[in-house]
Amino acid sequence: MTAFIIMAVFTTSGTFMLLFIAALQNLSGEVAEAAMMDGANGWQRFWRVTLPQLRPTLFTVLTLGLIGSWQVFDQIYTGTQGAPGKTTLTPAYLSYQTAFTNQAWGQGAAIAFILFVIIVFFTLFQRWVLKERPVSNRRMRPYLTNPAASVALAATATKPASTTKSGDSR
Repeated sequence: MTAFIIMAVFTTSGTFMLLFIAALQNLSGEVAEAAMMDGANGWQRFWRVTLPQLRPTLFTVLTLGLIGSWQVFDQIYTGTQGAPGKTTLTPAYLSYQTAFTNQAWGQGAAIAFILFVIIVFFTLFQRWVLKERPVSNRRMRPYLTNPAASVALAATATKPASTTKSGDSR
């Protein structure tokens, strides 16, 4: 099984690296520069600036990795077919073996459906873990030193933008 894990990592890591490189090249340098000007060190810039911007790519890579790890079939089919002693048996190969080798079509379909439910559950769970959360007032408090300014800021954030005519110069 270790050989199959190494093979899966070797075959998928290039694709995931390519996705991360494309996402890193798409990041804005101004945000990292602003964090540096605010006094953030390298780790703080990574954890608080770069990683949150990579959240969509991280979700994509984790989802593809999750699906790929639960649906390993071709390596097992061409390699060991579950032997020795079913130590390399995966859910995808078990579904195939039950349906096509043992002619238990219903059980094979049930195994495939349970595999589908497991993948959907873990995908929704990781989506919940990686979702954007609003900044709490506790973290925002040091930035709002003047109470009058914070009230004015809250009032402007909730007031809709005024519409101006093209000839109106304000």
